[in-house]
Amino acid sequence: MRFLPFLIGVVFVPGLMTACGRPFVQEFFGTSSGGTSTTSSGDGGRGGALFPTGSGGAAPVCAANGCVPSPAGPFVRVTMVSIGKPEDVQPCPEWAPEVGFEGFTDMTVAPHTCPSCSCGPAACAVPEAMHASAAKCPADGAASIAWNAAPAWEGVCSADQPIAPGLQCSGVPCVQSLTIAAPAAPPCKPGASGMANLPEPSWGTMARECKIHVEGDGIGCPHGESCAPVPPEGFVLCLSVAGDGYECPNEYPDPFVVFDTVSDARACSPCVCSDPKDADCVALVSAYSDGVCGQMVASLMVALDQAACVDLLNGTGLASKSAELIVDKPGACTASGGEPSGVVEPVGPLTLCCQKAIPEPPK
Repeated sequence: MRFLPFLIGVVFVPGLMTACGRPFVQEFFGTSSGGTSTTSSGDGGRGGALFPTGSGGAAPVCAANGCVPSPAGPFVRVTMVSIGKPEDVQPCPEWAPEVGFEGFTDMTVAPHTCPSCSCGPAACAVPEAMHASAAKCPADGAASIAWNAAPAWEGVCSADQPIAPGLQCSGVPCVQSLTIAAPAAPPCKPGASGMANLPEPSWGTMARECKIHVEGDGIGCPHGESCAPVPPEGFVLCLSVAGDGYECPNEYPDPFVVFDTVSDARACSPCVCSDPKDADCVALVSAYSDGVCGQMVASLMVALDQAACVDLLNGTGLASKSAELIVDKPGACTASGGEPSGVVEPVGPLTLCCQKAIPEPPK
């Protein structure tokens, strides 16, 4: 079975994924080329010694069929690889037991899903922002003193930030009018039901390196060739180089690309709620000169998106305030968000150039 120089897919190796939202990575590059012995035990008659025995001190001669073209250019070593479906890839033989890299390709992954977004109920809120001005309404540009209610005020009698009677601002009474902000219809609180589902990718093809000892160029073989064990059934000799886009030499013509890292950029957009639609909020706000909402000095109706101003007797003291919703139709919010984004991608390619057609695993 022949593979293209590169394979595009979305993939999984068991153990690569972490919990939702976070990235997963598997490295497969080996750091050495195996042992340094020039002999290895047999494997069904295939492993054999690299050099025949009994040469009487003569220069070593590579065992039959053991001379292979030496690596050149960007390729740094000859290695033995089993390639196929993950369940069919061969274990390393006893004479070459050390696993080097395990690389993967042909990735598939199902689309991920996100929680369903919803919105809590809308609500009208009484005004919190007020200020007294040193001029009659509309009092634009006049000196002013904030007379705000506490955050999340529900309209009960409040004596926050009292303004003393007769207070002067640049020689004139500070309190000549009172401006009251409009009631609010704030956005609903977003909610989400369910959990994000990020399916684990799976890999259709795997390559496993079993480290072998290969004698250097010209040792036991003609110049330009190296002595390597004959690979057993289910394995092939390959050259390897990190990266992709390489052209394979004629001596190792069969290209194959595997990956050592998976980048998971999948995410879900946050749930948000729109401003309430078709809201109708009207509040009646009253101001008092005493601290217990007993001596009213002004009462004013304010509607959604419509601040209002009322004139007061000059120098009036403002000691407490109250409010109530006369019209309380907050409308409804629209939920959005919870949209999937991002993908899983195999990264960190390794190019294999193999000596012959990549074998089918033995049945």
